[in-house]
Amino acid sequence: MSTSATLLPAVVRPTADALHWLSADHGAGGVLDLLDALGWTIVDTPEANVHATSPDGCVYVG
Repeated sequence: MSTSATLLPAVVRPTADALHWLSADHGAGGVLDLLDALGWTIVDTPEANVHATSPDGCVYVG
């Protein structure tokens, strides 16, 4: 099947400057705070690993 490029959604990539707040301290705190605010389930392990699952269970971040 061939699809015209005009029918596909445009890929938008944020600039590095737009994401500076996510890793300003080179830690995961900002990202984890964002996921927590969005209702994600976050679990940390004794080995210092962090696992997060989206509210609908379709996305996992570890």
